[in-house]
Amino acid sequence: MLGVGKTFRSESMMVKYAIIASALLIGVLSLRAQDVMKVPETQDWGTIRLPKGLFVEAELPIENVAKNGMLKILEVRPGCGCTKTDPDKTDLQPGETAKVKIKLNLTSSQGGQIVKTVTIRALHGADTLVKIVYLKVNLDRVLVIGPSTFVSFNDAAVGAETTRLVTMDNPSGTSVTIGKVTLDGDVKTDLVEGAIIAAHTKRDVAVRLTPSKPGQVYGSLKFTANSSGYEEEFLLPAYGTVVKVAEK
Repeated sequence: MLGVGKTFRSESMMVKYAIIASALLIGVLSLRAQDVMKVPETQDWGTIRLPKGLFVEAELPIENVAKNGMLKILEVRPGCGCTKTDPDKTDLQPGETAKVKIKLNLTSSQGGQIVKTVTIRALHGADTLVKIVYLKVNLDRVLVIGPSTFVSFNDAAVGAETTRLVTMDNPSGTSVTIGKVTLDGDVKTDLVEGAIIAAHTKRDVAVRLTPSKPGQVYGSLKFTANSSGYEEEFLLPAYGTVVKVAEK
């Protein structure tokens, strides 16, 4: 058993060293990139209301600031929730700039601060350069939904009711009134039309599901919320995979 413990600790240390080495490598590549490839560190849309199209977009410039040598853009890789178009050109001589359009997709259940990333990889001579751009937006919503923007029922069992709690946070100085509540699928909730969430308070809302058969389950909780005459719509999807039957 002592040998197994030593082996486990040794493997853990190797994993830890590998993570540190990877982080240092990315740091070195980023430092090199600053002298050759110029891109914004952050694309910040500031504090906005949720757009009707459920996205925000911007154009990112990528400039070759080296004194000599071509900069070849190898990859522009968006993180989860983002889409992009290809750069208008990939081979940049010193002083030249390429542009790439970035779109950050949003959902009607999101609120508060959202941060995503775009990773840009390029080649300058024999050096591979990496630059990470942070995409930020702060959604000013009448309610902030948590702990997630969806409800997962992956441990649900056929014939048994499973309950998840969703937190609705009113960060404003005025009360919020719940409007029409619409349920889809086998989803049920204790949220009712006319419910009031007072200023600077939170409320836990129960979302329930009783699967009738195994397999994929889908549903949603849709509602409107009004604060001082401003109304917003929220759509909270619910889904999961039911693989077990409730014990009798």
